Amino acid sequence: MKYKSCNLIQHGLCFFNEMLVSCCYSPNDQVNGGFPPIIYKDYHGELIEADYLFSKINQYNNIFKTGNCPNECLNCFKIEEKDWDEEKYINSITITHFSACNADCIYCSNNLERDERTNNTYDILPVLRNLREQNIIRQGVELHIGGGEFTIYKECDELIEEFALSGFAKIFVPTNAIRYSEKLFQAMTNNSALIFVSLDSGSRKTYNKIKRIDAFDIVIKNIEKYSASESAKNAIFLKYIIIPTVNDNFSEFLKFLSIAKKLNIKNIIIDLDARYSRLLNYNIDYYLIYFVKKIEKISNRLGFDTQTYSFYSQCINNSSYNTGLIKYLISFVKYKLNNRKINELYKSHLYGAKKI
Repeated sequence: MKYKSCNLIQHGLCFFNEMLVSCCYSPNDQVNGGFPPIIYKDYHGELIEADYLFSKINQYNNIFKTGNCPNECLNCFKIEEKDWDEEKYINSITITHFSACNADCIYCSNNLERDERTNNTYDILPVLRNLREQNIIRQGVELHIGGGEFTIYKECDELIEEFALSGFAKIFVPTNAIRYSEKLFQAMTNNSALIFVSLDSGSRKTYNKIKRIDAFDIVIKNIEKYSASESAKNAIFLKYIIIPTVNDNFSEFLKFLSIAKKLNIKNIIIDLDARYSRLLNYNIDYYLIYFVKKIEKISNRLGFDTQTYSFYSQCINNSSYNTGLIKYLISFVKYKLNNRKINELYKSHLYGAKKI
């Protein structure tokens, strides 16, 4: 049946620490403080019964089938019109129910100080095993990791071994690479894991300002270890999250590309700080659109495989940056003036960072 919907509404699950939802992309949740599409509002690791799960999923599907859109999904960039199957299965799972981290990034949406974050949450492995036994998830399912730093999560090694190294699932892991994981490297080598390392800088000084931990040299060494095999090297995506007032300049980005070249990393991801995008309701400054498109072009020209990520994609709305020097200069001045206020927000608890 052909209608507008998205794969995550049809076949997705996202585990938060106190909720089970379909996804974590909901613009209503991100901009207006609402909720994403909810399956269990009060969830703490209970085993999931298939009939109830799909009855909740179908509440959202049925709204889409009428030609309408659930409030939780309004303006979401993931919605597309196509023929959707009616089968009951899950092919995309996001695990983001833990918060412990060994960095303290100024753009992190977790307002707890690093030492207050915790792995003291429900166990996810019994839930995933039960879903597998019920044939709700099948071989080839994607496991997307969120939350804190996965390499220090209590079930990290066991989850990788049981679901990735076994060939049952492909796992997508954002990591700061401060801690090296041999299990993760093995999964990268056998093509069952991809890692996304947010270096976000080309220098130790900028790295320390963003991450608020002096680990730049450690991270570079661990990326070298992760790239020890050709297949593992191809599984590394080096990220540059643009933080206004901090690393939003060509000089820092070119130094970042220089590091990627030395490490022989081919995959580059460019994104915007999610909270900055949300603050402007995804109507970002013209200068920033220009900047991202320009550095993407530079990266591609230097031989990197370059992507822009979701929060940037939500912002651009097919905007053009090729409209002349005067408009560019005016937008640059406005951007710098506006970012005097943005700089203060990065120091506040409300915007994510508690110390600087």
